[in-house]
Amino acid sequence: MSFVAEIDPPSGTLVRFVSDLHLGNPRSSAPRLAEFSHLLHGADMLVLCGDTAETHPGCMYRTQAEALRREIRDLSVQRGVRLVELAGNHDPDIELQMVRMWQGKVVAMHGHALLRGVAPWSREFFRCEEAIRSLQERVSPSASTENQLLLAREISMLLGEERARASGRSPVRPSLLQELHYCFWPPIRPLRVLQAWGSCARLAEIWCRHREPAARLFIFGHFHRGFIRHRRDLTLVNTGAWFTHATPYIVDVCGARFVRCVSLNRFCSHG
Repeated sequence: MSFVAEIDPPSGTLVRFVSDLHLGNPRSSAPRLAEFSHLLHGADMLVLCGDTAETHPGCMYRTQAEALRREIRDLSVQRGVRLVELAGNHDPDIELQMVRMWQGKVVAMHGHALLRGVAPWSREFFRCEEAIRSLQERVSPSASTENQLLLAREISMLLGEERARASGRSPVRPSLLQELHYCFWPPIRPLRVLQAWGSCARLAEIWCRHREPAARLFIFGHFHRGFIRHRRDLTLVNTGAWFTHATPYIVDVCGARFVRCVSLNRFCSHG
């Protein structure tokens, strides 16, 4: 099993990157199929950088999420857009986790592998931290990229199973009180989120410098906070999320050159 693919798009190919649609989740702001068709306009290839759908083990939204994901696949075929799907921590059933394009000048992944604990702010992490530590002990921080991606996949599966065991909620949009409880309890949770936001650009740069030295553009999601950071010869782009209290961004690349990164609202307004 290989978690990394090498793709060399033909000359003139416009590759579009998005992530974190979280299809099936009631908190998702992902568009209906007709709106998603607009997102494909002008693209030759669409790379979904993980957490496309809620398909982790035992997820109560899984049936709906899988159906929505099939619709996107079918629509991409109809529109003649090549679809590349990468795994995130919410859809670890996808095998491919990272893609190198244009001889590694452009690299894309979900971003959960940047953190040894995948989602150390999550309730599931707190409940199965000992089991996660046991998995981490088997893989050195200096281990190969494939092994790091395998570790991220195994922890994602574990977190998904724990989430399914602990979940007693019906698959409906939560109330404001439930949202607040979800975001701020236990109190260490928002602190961990802030730590992740503050460190993700640095972790992304470290990953590239040590593992992808040819990279000039690194695209990832996972942290639900869109940004562009320039680090000498390396540009880091986070695609945000189609999720409550977050903004999704669309990233276009052509010929290994960064074309644009725009919010969904701006994209829909100007195309």
